[in-house]
Amino acid sequence: MLNFRDSNMIFDQTYWNTITHIVAERLRLSLGELEALRSNDTAKLIAAIPAIAGCSNSDRISTQHLTTYLLAQSATAIFDHRREDDQTVMARLERISHFPDGDKSLIRRGMNLLALTMLNGYEQSMETDRRHKVYNPLVSGSWDAETARRTLIKEVRAVPSKEMDAIMDLERAIRGTWN
Repeated sequence: MLNFRDSNMIFDQTYWNTITHIVAERLRLSLGELEALRSNDTAKLIAAIPAIAGCSNSDRISTQHLTTYLLAQSATAIFDHRREDDQTVMARLERISHFPDGDKSLIRRGMNLLALTMLNGYEQSMETDRRHKVYNPLVSGSWDAETARRTLIKEVRAVPSKEMDAIMDLERAIRGTWN
């Protein structure tokens, strides 16, 4: 079990298992849902960014961001993309982008990896979204996937992180899924 009084924690299997156990217990996830969560690279990266970036109270930030991510999976009427989210690709990730301190370049790298994953999801669902009249910023023309992808890839490559790459490297982010 983690010592939650130590604000300088490293992200490792114990950290991940502890955070997911706490979140699963509080959200009353089944054992199957907990196992699915623990094997989800996107969720793991969301929880890892605060620790990898050296944020104080990283356990709190990880838990908060992971809980928001899980809530967004089931509360789609509230969390689905809206036109107000079109300003930038990062606007869509605003609810899980609060870091009071830590290495800003590592935080930005992690958020860029998440944005690449999200962008891929929007591309994969374009036809379905068009058919079902679900708002998608790529279908509406508000975002250009290639332009956004090039910028995000450039920014990820500018900041190396073996620790982050072990969870989700650039190739996995480009081809990844949000769920």
